[in-house]
Amino acid sequence: MMCPTITHDTDIDMIDFHTHTYLCGHAVGTPEEYAESAYRKGVSILGFSDHSPLPDGLRENVTMRRDQTEEYIARISKVKSEFEGKVDVRIGFEVDYPLRDSFDQAFLTDARLDYLIGSCHYLGDWPIDYDGSEYKTRGVDSIYEAYYDSLLKCAGSGLFNFLGHFDLPKKFGHRATSDMNTKITSVAKAAADSHTAIEINTSGLRKPVGEMYPSEKIVRILFEQNVPITLGSDAHAPDEVGADMDKATSLLRKTGYTRIVAFKNRKQYIIEL
Repeated sequence: MMCPTITHDTDIDMIDFHTHTYLCGHAVGTPEEYAESAYRKGVSILGFSDHSPLPDGLRENVTMRRDQTEEYIARISKVKSEFEGKVDVRIGFEVDYPLRDSFDQAFLTDARLDYLIGSCHYLGDWPIDYDGSEYKTRGVDSIYEAYYDSLLKCAGSGLFNFLGHFDLPKKFGHRATSDMNTKITSVAKAAADSHTAIEINTSGLRKPVGEMYPSEKIVRILFEQNVPITLGSDAHAPDEVGADMDKATSLLRKTGYTRIVAFKNRKQYIIEL
């Protein structure tokens, strides 16, 4: 399990640890354009987290190819050097859980990476955030239950620095009718025990649901369980970098949080809000 070294840094304006570039196939913009946007907006720390490779048949227009991972790391490393003193660039991947053979597990200990996001986008081979057709046939509650079961294993694995978009099944506006608090609390406890943070992901405000991931109700549970929190825009275009971070920090203060966390060299450290 990941046991981070905690340090303190209070000299930060804004952070964004969840962004995607053209390499994932469903975003636009070069890494340079994202960094330039971050600089203009006063984002002090910019994390790149393109999707790590999925198997052929699932990968198209979703993730980079396996042979592009080194190109990706080299490209972000170049931007890191170019923007030194302007924006503190961090290198990461968003990794689908459960892990698939297409993901090179050497990246779990790759010293070049600053962080890894663990995200559950699929139930089997069905992408819950791309294809809304099965919500009716599978049943919304059963989808949430299976999703949280998968997220629980992801949180407990200790493989990732933070979990992405906690309550993703709500993207199209589908809400569970059964009480999911027990499952949500179990995920929160597993995250706290494994020192895995959870992000406030502002992209939900740009989706049909019109709400950040996770909801205020869930953030309150996370606070009760002492789960560390980080911030991500889930930007898929340069102008989305840092989007709605004021709303994210407002939500955190409202629910009791006074600090967030950031990541460098796979270690977690604290930033006071």
